[in-house]
Amino acid sequence: MIRIDNHIHSRTRSRIRKVVAAACGIVLGFGALAACGNANASQQATANDKTIAIGYQTGMSSLTIVKEQGKLAQELKKQGYTLTWHKFTSTSDMVEAASASTNNIEFGGGGATGTIFAQAAKKPIVKVAAVGGIQHGSAIFTRSDSGITSIKQLKGKKVAVTKGTLQEYVIASALKQVGLKYSDIQPVYIAPSDALAAYKRGGQFDAWATWNPLVAQAQAATPTTILADNSTIWGAKSTQQGASYYFAAGSWLPSHKKETETILKAIRGADEWVKENPEDAAKLLSKIWNADYEPMLATVKDNASSEGTLPIDDSFLKAYQEQANLFTDLKVIPTKIDAFDTNYYWKSSE
Repeated sequence: MIRIDNHIHSRTRSRIRKVVAAACGIVLGFGALAACGNANASQQATANDKTIAIGYQTGMSSLTIVKEQGKLAQELKKQGYTLTWHKFTSTSDMVEAASASTNNIEFGGGGATGTIFAQAAKKPIVKVAAVGGIQHGSAIFTRSDSGITSIKQLKGKKVAVTKGTLQEYVIASALKQVGLKYSDIQPVYIAPSDALAAYKRGGQFDAWATWNPLVAQAQAATPTTILADNSTIWGAKSTQQGASYYFAAGSWLPSHKKETETILKAIRGADEWVKENPEDAAKLLSKIWNADYEPMLATVKDNASSEGTLPIDDSFLKAYQEQANLFTDLKVIPTKIDAFDTNYYWKSSE
């Protein structure tokens, strides 16, 4: 039987793993559970290894489609696994769950920033595939009655953003483009759902940086002025610079590469289904995410501009390095990371 758990940042993994984590060290990157003198704990860990927990969030449409269609659950069941789903509000929270010693989730997906922060903190998260950036997938915008019409006018203003997300990089890049620094604005760190409600009311912040479908929902709620998006900030480099990533827990991946391939195959299948059935996808996603159909359809069609789920190659890693370097310069992360460190990414066979 498949259990679906929709509680945000769920930590429902078995107590068995807590016993194992206490008894055995977990090694970074491609390390597996270290040799353990407690034979009983090792046997229990093996038994519990037949559950795969996947984290998902608003914005990762293909992974959400995979969840709803149920085909992946059926395929993994054939391989002897039970699949569970866990909803998160941000990539940073999901990364924390995947890097926990108890492996609260084994697989997830979200913006690059969350995994950059994880690598800087030496947390065992391994990127396994990239999602090419969407032309208008992220945007910085303001209510049209604010009087703000350009990024340069954001100097000294309050800008809402979800901490630890790609949108922090979007803001920093857009500001740099017009000769401003991140320190020239006042970041307002806020959860996406809270930000949408505040944006509709007005007054709590001057601009908002977020991703679709939230951008489309904001536009549908009130007259909105887009100040910048992926295409105006990075142009032809949007695919790499605005990329999101699927990732796996570093202690889980080495012995579950086949299962990881199965998950990625299902996601690629969902990519194609969304492109071939945009109206059906928009209806499904608008229901799941409690969004209006028309904005969701616009989002789905925009997503079609993406190249979908791709193996991680040097072009993605170079863009990843640029993002990490900017966060180092801003002193958001304490030390420079190496995007090409193979402990933190994996090239699938497809």
